[in-house]
Order: sequence, then structure tokens, then C-alpha cells
Amino acid sequence: MGCRDINVKTQKGNKMDSTVYIVTRPTENKFGWTPDLTDAARYGKMQVVFEPDDRPQFNPNKAITTAHDVLTNFGPDDYLLWAGGSDPIAVMICTAIASENSDIVNVLRWERNFDEVRDRRKGWYMPVKLNFGEGL
Repeated sequence: MGCRDINVKTQKGNKMDSTVYIVTRPTENKFGWTPDLTDAARYGKMQVVFEPDDRPQFNPNKAITTAHDVLTNFGPDDYLLWAGGSDPIAVMICTAIASENSDIVNVLRWERNFDEVRDRRKGWYMPVKLNFGEGL
């Protein structure tokens, strides 16, 4: 496992040809909670683009180089996932680089389970397709 791979328990039906590129490795928030990426693992193997200490907002040129290196094989069957809590500049860089490599950029969006009263931790990841190849 490479230094930017992530270990998440996979679920049945995992698309092992696809990769879920996690924009920034999740860390524990101020309430002691770390996002659970288990549901996202059903979309493919997981790989981290940025580590928490990379801080793309302070060194965007280095971040662009890192994203180019990690996302070099990004294709229309892959996904971007932002677990939140980190720099939005990292999301912008990853989306731009992914769209250079593929007209289709799939993102995984957290869908909160509204059956659970006020608990944002319960839910699932839902794919959203961004088609950068279609004209306006």
C-alpha cells in the first residue's frame, strides 16, 4: 500500500477498477469525530491526494504538482471525494486536474440520513456526474 493509499473496510460490490480519490485525508474534528468513508469504498479503491499537513492554500504550486502526480490516471469511472473539514482550495485543484484528464468527473456527495434526528454522521455517499465535455 502506497503512502497515499487509505485503508477502509470495503463493502460487497466494490468496483475495484475504479478509484475514489480522497481530496484530503480526513482527521478528527474538534468534537472528536472522524468521517467514516466505509460507504464510499463501494465505489472503488481509495487513494488520498493530499495529507492534512500539505496545506494547498499556502503552497498552491506544490499542490498542483502533487495533484497532477496522484490524479495522473483519473478517468471517467473514478471519483473525487471531499470529506470536508480541510482547505476548499484542495477541492478546486483536484477538480481542475481531474477535468484535464477526463471530461467526466464523478464526485461523491454525502447524503445525510434524514430518518436519524439531527445526526449528520449517518448517511451515505451519492455519486454526482460532472460532464465538462458538454457545451453550454
